[in-house]
Amino acid sequence: MKRKKKILIGIGILLFGILLWSFGFVNRYNFLTAKIDVMNGNPKIVTVGLPIFSNTELNLITEKYGFKNVNFGCMVTQSELNGIDAYNAVMERYLEKKNGMNWRKKYEKKIDSFIKIKRLN
Repeated sequence: MKRKKKILIGIGILLFGILLWSFGFVNRYNFLTAKIDVMNGNPKIVTVGLPIFSNTELNLITEKYGFKNVNFGCMVTQSELNGIDAYNAVMERYLEKKNGMNWRKKYEKKIDSFIKIKRLN
């Protein structure tokens, strides 16, 4: 191959890699891993930031809706955040099909009551 063609192929591969990275495909949570987790029956909702309470306590509520809660942490890059957003979007659609249209409101009410109980203790 000629040098010019090799350079163009290299630039194309580099741009494709940057595109995959910017949409979060090189991180643990992304669109493809969400589809795999749904197929394996292991759906999760990924949260970012400081957790209000432990995942063990929260998963007592979430298992009724068919998913687990995973806290990613506070230090998140934009690439990781893009992947998490894509992952959670797939999970939301899956859980809406599984639990009905208003499942999120019912879930949030249970979380709110759980927070009130924790504050009383």
